Amino acid sequence: MRRLTARHPLARLRDERGAVAVMVALLMPILFGCAAIAIDTSAVWSARQQVETGADAAVIAVAMDCARGNCGDIKATSEAAMWANDKAAKVADLGPGIGLISVNNRKIDQTITTPWLVKHYFAAALGHDTGSLTVESHAAWAPATQSRAKVPLAASRCTYALVKGSMSSASTTTLPLTTAVTPGCSAYGVSGPQGTAVTAVDSGGGCTTSSTWKGTVAQYGSAGLPAGCTASYLAGLVGTDLVIPVFDSVTGSGSAQSFHVYGYAAFHVSAASTSGLTGWFTVAARQISATTPPDTTAPDLGARSVFLTKS
Repeated sequence: MRRLTARHPLARLRDERGAVAVMVALLMPILFGCAAIAIDTSAVWSARQQVETGADAAVIAVAMDCARGNCGDIKATSEAAMWANDKAAKVADLGPGIGLISVNNRKIDQTITTPWLVKHYFAAALGHDTGSLTVESHAAWAPATQSRAKVPLAASRCTYALVKGSMSSASTTTLPLTTAVTPGCSAYGVSGPQGTAVTAVDSGGGCTTSSTWKGTVAQYGSAGLPAGCTASYLAGLVGTDLVIPVFDSVTGSGSAQSFHVYGYAAFHVSAASTSGLTGWFTVAARQISATTPPDTTAPDLGARSVFLTKS
């Protein structure tokens, strides 16, 4: 009678080495294929991010022009911004797409009518030489609804109506950097307080004041200007556009007044000193990073915000 014997474990391992090698050989093309597809997919994703950056820059550039009152040459503006910000568009293996910019009142849209083509390096071996991608970008502008003003100054709605003029250098005026508010103004159908006010600065000192539409800004409680509003600081504002809150009502009295923000005006500074700002009311636009679009029903007094939208 034969005796049954168990084979040594090492002997079994030696016998199975060949099977493992065969399995690895069979799986290698699949593993390399997956890796290749992952690389190509990553390249397409990277290209998409860069194209989106360029498209966003294009609609923002057009929106900035339109918000300033002159959309200009939309095609030239958008193309210059796209190529200046889109690194992917400069890569030889990315065929340029064709986009369409449209302006509808305060809204600017860009859609790609001809997809961008991205060359595949590895998937080409499987018959997929190129991949296509399309993007959409949307921007809009609206009257400013908040501000971090570089000077703690607010002007009454009536004062704004009296001196805004043609919003050009032909209507130069001086806004005193003092609090001098009087009641009983009436101009161009606007009634309420008249004058300007020096407002409290942001915490930490300096010479800036933050405010929000429909909110209030408090009066600076001491005589003169805050310590951060030096003559040299104010002189550095010459040639810039300031966003100034415009108020329509006053509460409190003495040095404890508060001013209700009616809207925001833009003021171009041509000269500045600790006694006042000389210049003219104008139209100015600033890009903001808005997670939600600002309220577009705010009064349009010349200070405007430009932002990206989802659609």
